[in-house]
Amino acid sequence: MAKRKGWGIVATDKAGAFLPATLRQFDAVIWNNVSGDVLTLSERRSFQRWMAAGGAFIGVHGTAGDPVYFWDWYADTLIGARFVGHPSNPQFRETDVRVEAPAGPLAAGLPASWTMSDEWYSFKTSPREHGATIVATLAESYLSTKDDPNLRMGDHPIAWTRCVGKGRMFYTAIGHRPESYVQPQVQQLIENGITWAISAKACGAH
Repeated sequence: MAKRKGWGIVATDKAGAFLPATLRQFDAVIWNNVSGDVLTLSERRSFQRWMAAGGAFIGVHGTAGDPVYFWDWYADTLIGARFVGHPSNPQFRETDVRVEAPAGPLAAGLPASWTMSDEWYSFKTSPREHGATIVATLAESYLSTKDDPNLRMGDHPIAWTRCVGKGRMFYTAIGHRPESYVQPQVQQLIENGITWAISAKACGAH
């Protein structure tokens, strides 16, 4: 994807990269299934200031999959939703992913819907209620009466964007299974999300 788009990439698992001098070198930060309490207090502050000043954040799956949060800004302002759980027995289920705004740039190259299997996240409230722009939702036909009723959201976003100060956030809850990343629709969704997030005009164009 990066080769096709001409993006330069640096990969690290060191939280010390979240300091002003380092963050200034990058257009975007991507957390691919990062979870837990991974940044120090000073690193959190640096990241928040970088985002507010025009940074871009892309989060994938487990990046918003913690049952307990130690950083309210991250859950409520950046992501805009708190994880409540996912099905088990079976953990992976097939359902339809539905694109909400097929005419927008975030839906470019995507069909109106597609069917796939993954570990499907539910959230305590829809990020739509907190100002997010929804990119895709789930058909909840994968849930049964045997599942925890808290998993049924009704309105069930699975990918969305938010503006954070001058910064942009794109999150997709798709991405537990390695097989998901070779699915063309998922690749296109992530590519669209990154492209949108690094655009200076992103928050005015969904």
